[in-house]
Amino acid sequence: MDTAPEGDELIDVVVRLPRKAIEETLLSTPASEMALADRRLGEAKALLTGRRQRVACFAGVRFHDPSWEMILELYVATRERRPLAVSQLCSLSGGSTTTALRHIEHLEALGYIIRETDSTDRRRANVMMQPALAAAAEQWLDLQLAALRLGC
Repeated sequence: MDTAPEGDELIDVVVRLPRKAIEETLLSTPASEMALADRRLGEAKALLTGRRQRVACFAGVRFHDPSWEMILELYVATRERRPLAVSQLCSLSGGSTTTALRHIEHLEALGYIIRETDSTDRRRANVMMQPALAAAAEQWLDLQLAALRLGC
């Protein structure tokens, strides 16, 4: 009497199979999205490393693209969930502070970034990437990853 009749076991199996399939599907989706997010982050980091190495290899050549440097740095910081202060972003841009601030103001005017006062140090302002810039960066990184896969 402690055992369930065979008919109930069959119903239990039929009910659990679709549930298990749905759970596996739901659980697999974030994993594939996480893999894509990891590839994007890796690509952005590799680009930043490559850009720094390029400067070291070509002594005296000025490779100057502060907006792009800042976008990549913001993307990496955002994905790693770490704050990025305006002063840090200026330093990482590869240009002068004045030039970097001009680029920050331009990105802010376009609605791509916002500046907010740091909650732990009211003297410092952090820069945050807005969803539109994140989407554009991810679209570009996806195109680059696809080109690498195709060998283009």
